[in-house]
Amino acid sequence: ILFGSRARDAYVTEMSDWDVYVVVREHRGDRPFVRGKRIETIELTLDELREPGGLRYHLAWAEPQLDKTGEVADALREVTSVDPATATEPLDAYVNSYYRSAKNAGLGLDLASLLDAQESVQHWLEFVFRTHGRLRPFNKWLEWELREHPLPLEIDLARLERIARTGALEDQQALFRETEALARTHGHGATIDGWQPDVAWLR
Repeated sequence: ILFGSRARDAYVTEMSDWDVYVVVREHRGDRPFVRGKRIETIELTLDELREPGGLRYHLAWAEPQLDKTGEVADALREVTSVDPATATEPLDAYVNSYYRSAKNAGLGLDLASLLDAQESVQHWLEFVFRTHGRLRPFNKWLEWELREHPLPLEIDLARLERIARTGALEDQQALFRETEALARTHGHGATIDGWQPDVAWLR
């Protein structure tokens, strides 16, 4: 399975290596991973492919270059699928971070407010992608993902950047209002309502 910049034909430079997963029945140790090689090979079994942990996004949009049994393609579909119902957790984490950012701003704790605002952006992106049954991309791949595989809603990246850089409350409030509408449309209204009686204040 080819992955990374070469697989997506993006951000490729003369220094770019070739990142390859090789799926095996069992480890034999004849394909050791060596960082910095022109071809960086990572050997893993089907079970390990199905439980990639933080490597899941590496596999998004990937297709096996060789698949003798069809099992690799099946495993890829399995590990890159996302249940939209799981969007509840990052939604709650987003609201929590935004709430703390707004509270800290009112207390004059500017650094704390900014750091909370930055955390809220990460949770918000996780919520939006999960809501649409998608893996949230690594930060490097966010703009590529939205350009090559658009979501059915427009994401205001400039506003997200302002929130991350300044923690501006007016931008956070606008984002929350849009998020509330999106959450209720997709059946996550109970999570928003769990923040009563502060929802009107958050808006």
